[in-house]
Amino acid sequence: MRRLADTPPRKNWQSGLRKYRYGEAAAAAAVRWSEAARYEFTAGEIDRIEAAADDLCGLIHDAVRHAIESRLLPLYGISRKVANLIEAGWARYYQQGRADPRQGGLYGRLDLAYDGSDSLKLLGCCFDGPAGLFEASIVQWSWLEATHPDADQFNGLHEGLVERFQTLSRGLRGRDQLHLTCSTPDAALEGELAYLAAVADEAGYQATVIPIQDIGWDGARFRDLDDAEMRWLLKLYPWEVLAEDDFGHHLDTAPTVFLDPVWRMPASNHGLLATLWELYPEHPNLTAATLSSSGLPAGVPVLERSFFGLDRAASRLIEHGAVVADTGPAATPGGTVYLARPQLFEQDGIEAVLECWMVGDKCLGMTVREADDRLIGAGAAVVPHLFR
Repeated sequence: MRRLADTPPRKNWQSGLRKYRYGEAAAAAAVRWSEAARYEFTAGEIDRIEAAADDLCGLIHDAVRHAIESRLLPLYGISRKVANLIEAGWARYYQQGRADPRQGGLYGRLDLAYDGSDSLKLLGCCFDGPAGLFEASIVQWSWLEATHPDADQFNGLHEGLVERFQTLSRGLRGRDQLHLTCSTPDAALEGELAYLAAVADEAGYQATVIPIQDIGWDGARFRDLDDAEMRWLLKLYPWEVLAEDDFGHHLDTAPTVFLDPVWRMPASNHGLLATLWELYPEHPNLTAATLSSSGLPAGVPVLERSFFGLDRAASRLIEHGAVVADTGPAATPGGTVYLARPQLFEQDGIEAVLECWMVGDKCLGMTVREADDRLIGAGAAVVPHLFR
């Protein structure tokens, strides 16, 4: 792994997206995209990263199952009302000891700390509409074709998403009509929805985009502005908010099937990292995590993170007892998890985190997020990668 800044950024990279029919509509989603640098990997490193992400996805699934079946959800700041929704969703997904793949999720993202040598550790996971999918799938592939056509890239996301849509709907009535929603106005989220709607269309569905505030309720079903029933809904709106507001009062009776399902909500709660460490202590791809501020070894850098907030969770880094970086408090933290911050790749004062993208339960691509602020938060630059 190495960081290189020897290729000038394209002056108008958006023009490269025009060959895609959704390119201009989705371009606003690439709000973090930067071509100031690129990261190069070996094929062996890519294989190791992919294998670690696949393994971690399985551990996360098992940790979610443990949290639900052991009634641990209140430890993550989840109310009993929402816990009931999660438990009911899990029961639909996992019946008679077997998982129904069509009740599973569409995509998610794992954030990994990689030191560029042999340490590869999970820093966070989000399976509730994580930011950056269009950048990872299309924008960085367009960059590769334009600037390094002789190289390769770990990126099978677009094809994988089309196939995953087809798997989730195969043989199920009413799944040819898909609604997609987010709160508007929000140019970045609306761009992501434009891309996801195009993917769904390619998979054979009729996709309708609707602002979440325009969704209606007729007493039994959610309906769109044309009074059509919303049978299958993909939302870019956090479950932690949705399940607690007026919309959430109808979730236990509405027949609408959601992407991603509510049972995956704990996999986007940072408190799950402590459960992972409790279940799999000393796992080579996990870092020590606890719900107690005194639960980590003395002297290690400590990364504090709120349970809620998804990609924008409140974070604070403490080294040698002093706060060295802080985003400030969260409006609704839910609680705090404490991580032993592992070694990150660092070059020229820039640190980097790997964003590994899961489609279903398989890692099909990655991007690199970098910054010089020690936290490498949601607003950090997303830069392309390649391997040779």
